[in-house]
Amino acid sequence: MSYGLTVLGSINLDLIVQVAALPKAGETVTGGAYTALPGGKGANVAVAAKRLGAETEIMAAVGDDDYAAQALVNLDKEGVYLDAVRRVDAHTGLAFITVSEDGENQIAVASGANAAYAPADVPKLCSDVLITQFEIPTHVIESALEGYEGFVAVNASPVRDGVDRILNRADLIIVNEGEAAQYDLKSHPGLVAVTLGSKGAELRKDGKLIATAKPPKIDVVDTTGAGDAFAAALTVALAEKQSEQDALEFACAVGALTTTRLGTQTASPTRAEADAILGR
Repeated sequence: MSYGLTVLGSINLDLIVQVAALPKAGETVTGGAYTALPGGKGANVAVAAKRLGAETEIMAAVGDDDYAAQALVNLDKEGVYLDAVRRVDAHTGLAFITVSEDGENQIAVASGANAAYAPADVPKLCSDVLITQFEIPTHVIESALEGYEGFVAVNASPVRDGVDRILNRADLIIVNEGEAAQYDLKSHPGLVAVTLGSKGAELRKDGKLIATAKPPKIDVVDTTGAGDAFAAALTVALAEKQSEQDALEFACAVGALTTTRLGTQTASPTRAEADAILGR
C-alpha cells in the first residue's frame, strides 16, 4: 500500500485459561487449559492491520523483563515496525483472560508499562493514518495528536472519562454497544462505527446511518480479539478508499473470522482469508 499506518497503544502478554463455564463471583473453576499469547489492544490492532496488507508501525511501551520478548514475538514475526517501542521501568502489561466453551470471556488487566508510557516516549507522528485506543494514558494520546494532520481512528475502549479532545479530533470512532451508551456520539461530525456482536455493525456519519453489515456465519471459538480486528480492518479499508458499505462489510468479516480461533493476534485473518469469505 502507498500509505503508512501507525498504531499508538498497548502491548500485553495474555495469560489465558480455557474452562467449561466462566466462574461466578467468589467461585473457583478448575480443570482449565492454560496458554500464554501476545496481546494488548495496540499490538492486536497492529498485527491485524499488517496481516491485511498495511505497512504498520507501533508506538508503545514494554517492561524491562522476561515478559517483553514474549509480548513482542508476533509483532516482530509479522513485520510490524518496532523502532518506536520503548522499554520503561515497569513490568510488561499483563492480561488475565478466562474463556468459556461458548467463546465468552472475562478479562482483568495489569497495565504495567502501558500506564507508565509518557509523552516523551512518543516520537513525532509521520504516517498518513493513526489508530489508537484507551489502554494507555490519555495525555499521551493528546500529546501525540498535537499538530498531526493525518486520518485518526479511535477505538474508544475501554471506556474513559475526559477524552472529549481525542474524540473530537477523531475522523473515525469505533465502539461496541455498551461503549456507545457511555459516550455522547450522536452529534459527532465524523464516522462512528458501532459493533453489535453477532448482529453485525452500523456506521453513522454526522449522526445519520449510512451503512449496516452482518458477519458471515461461523463457528465461534473465542471472541477476545474480534473488536480489535474489526477496528483495524475498518480503518485499513477506509484508508484504501473503499466505500463505507464495503469497508463495513470487510470489517465485519475480519472480526468474525477472528472468533474462529483462540487468542487475539494469532487469530487475526490474512487479507486473502478475508477477501475469500467475502467472495472478492
